[in-house]
Amino acid sequence: MAQVAETLPGRAVRHAVVVGANGGIGRALCETLACRHPGIVLSRLAREPVGLPELVAKTSDIACDITSEASIADAVAQISPEYPPDQIWIATGWLHDGRHRPEKTWKELDAEHLLHAYRINAVGPALLLKHLLPRLAKSHPARIGVLSARVGSISDNRLGGWHSYRASKAALNMLIRNFAIELQRRNLPHVIVGLQPGTTDTPLSAPFQRRLPAGQLQTPAFTAQHLVEVVEHLQPSDSGGLFDFLGEPFAP
Repeated sequence: MAQVAETLPGRAVRHAVVVGANGGIGRALCETLACRHPGIVLSRLAREPVGLPELVAKTSDIACDITSEASIADAVAQISPEYPPDQIWIATGWLHDGRHRPEKTWKELDAEHLLHAYRINAVGPALLLKHLLPRLAKSHPARIGVLSARVGSISDNRLGGWHSYRASKAALNMLIRNFAIELQRRNLPHVIVGLQPGTTDTPLSAPFQRRLPAGQLQTPAFTAQHLVEVVEHLQPSDSGGLFDFLGEPFAP
């Protein structure tokens, strides 16, 4: 998929699941999908779903802690069975908090930091997919977009640093590839990809925005609109791949 193509016919989206719906990109994805597909059912999963904005769509807001498989299983069980999902979005990720920042050197490596990054960036998405994929219709192709990061590309790593984030996103990219292979082996028509959203104006990127070149920082709405374009034009041959927000592939 070298670039976004023309809209494919017959791809009306009746039901989308968005995990991380209370994040900057997750909220914007919900808004984009609601405007793009009138009548869509949106299942919005978030750690704290209270206060999610009203949309011109039927919404179901479900609490989900992606660090707990029991919470994931319970959340997925609450997803409306009215229509099998046409799209799944996993818009979760962790880079820093009040205690941890990206490591600049191996001297800053910390077991708690590493494990938390893997738990949020790799283990959580994998367990979400474990429970969500059985909800998809075997005869109805679904498209699955998982937010990854170009800094998780091993072949593209020229700067080093950010050990926990890079390594956990690299693990996520491997898991996405594994899921794609298993879907194909099971003769299931679904397509799954990792997505590089670009530098978006969210709390995740906030500490690093001052150094950005002018014009490089994207709004969540811009990012979401482009990611939806990419996912809705995926082909079966794209499954397991990594794409940026313009639809350009990049190597793992």
